[in-house]
Amino acid sequence: MIALIDIITQKRLVLFTSILILLGNALVAQDADSSKLIIQDTTIQKPKIKAVRIVLDFDKRFSFINNSGVDIWGYRIGVSVKNKYKVGIGGYYLTQKSSGIILDPTGVPINQLTKNLTIGTVYFEPYIFRRKVWEMGMIFEVGYGKAELDSTNKIRGRFLLKTEKQDFVSAGMGYSLLFILPDIKGLHFLSYFGLNGIAGLRKTVFNSDLQYNYDGWYWSAGLKIFIDKIFNDISRKNNKIIVAN
Repeated sequence: MIALIDIITQKRLVLFTSILILLGNALVAQDADSSKLIIQDTTIQKPKIKAVRIVLDFDKRFSFINNSGVDIWGYRIGVSVKNKYKVGIGGYYLTQKSSGIILDPTGVPINQLTKNLTIGTVYFEPYIFRRKVWEMGMIFEVGYGKAELDSTNKIRGRFLLKTEKQDFVSAGMGYSLLFILPDIKGLHFLSYFGLNGIAGLRKTVFNSDLQYNYDGWYWSAGLKIFIDKIFNDISRKNNKIIVAN
């Protein structure tokens, strides 16, 4: 009887041991498969960082010159390098007209002044934060410009026109904030655009004889276009057409 119990016990131990071995092998295999899946997932989900992206900004700046509000129109075109910083060039222009308070008998101002300003800039914009739908950075600018002042004065019934010109170099710094429009189904073209805002301070570091006060605070609101996205979509469509043919 004791021998029979020992045999049954031994068989149970062997069966139990076999079950444990099978479960262990299954768990090891499952862990191995899971680790493979994780490695594959991380490999697939790893984003590809583009070395260079082309961006274009339509940059309208609101500012004050000689305590008078002005709109400065311009554009910027540059490249985003390895998602770390942007570099590029910009061009801006301004036309500001002001009239004297005193009028002649016919209601025409005795004096008028027209200011025309054009400036080209080089900018460097390192990123501070960069997220999927928004990004923030600092912006540093150096620019060379020309100012032209046309003054008209009425003296003894005659209008005398005088033109003065000035060269100047300005520098500025500020912060930029960009909101990237999402890719909505059926409205994919919206993903080509972003809304860009800049707030900063500019300072004239050199100017010729004519005193033209270009110093002051400014803020900007504009539209950014991601040219590289447009080109990529065009390239994909062309490739599909070639494959279909």
